Amino acid sequence: MKSLIVYAHPWDGSFNQHVLLETKKILESRGDNIDIIDLYKDGFNPVLDQADLKVFGQGNYADPIAEDYANRLKQADNVIFVFPIWWYGPPAILKGFFDKVFLKNHTYKQNDKGEMTGILTGKKAIALTTANIDQYTLMNYLGNPIENTYLNGIMKLCGIPETKWVHCPTVHLEESRTQFLKEIKESV
Repeated sequence: MKSLIVYAHPWDGSFNQHVLLETKKILESRGDNIDIIDLYKDGFNPVLDQADLKVFGQGNYADPIAEDYANRLKQADNVIFVFPIWWYGPPAILKGFFDKVFLKNHTYKQNDKGEMTGILTGKKAIALTTANIDQYTLMNYLGNPIENTYLNGIMKLCGIPETKWVHCPTVHLEESRTQFLKEIKESV
């Protein structure tokens, strides 16, 4: 099994870093081949610029890092996103990852009518998130942005029907972090 972890947090001392390392341990213990994309350490530029947009419609990459990420994504059986929720969504660098990596003919096909068909079939995706807001509030009062946009929107649209979201609310509380790590072990 090949697992790709897409990590989006700038600080090595963060709880998200701990989540990344614990997730890696879990995957190693079951014998997975693990690939980690660390967007901040890689210096990934999330901005969709003029060069990117010039070739975007053809499904081509102007950014070689984005193309490398797409190739690694295609090779994975499982895709695990580890990120904090900032202002009810992922950090800008992860939003840019979706904008620049998930291109036509690489993650989906599009016909002349604009209908899209996912081509990342046979994969599973999971989002492991942290925040100072609970999942209930995110889901019921803020439009459920993680599931609606990223898991049900992007992942399922691109052919990954099996998705899961595990969330750590009140990340500053030890009991919340402990419970979250248990849920990760059960979910990954």
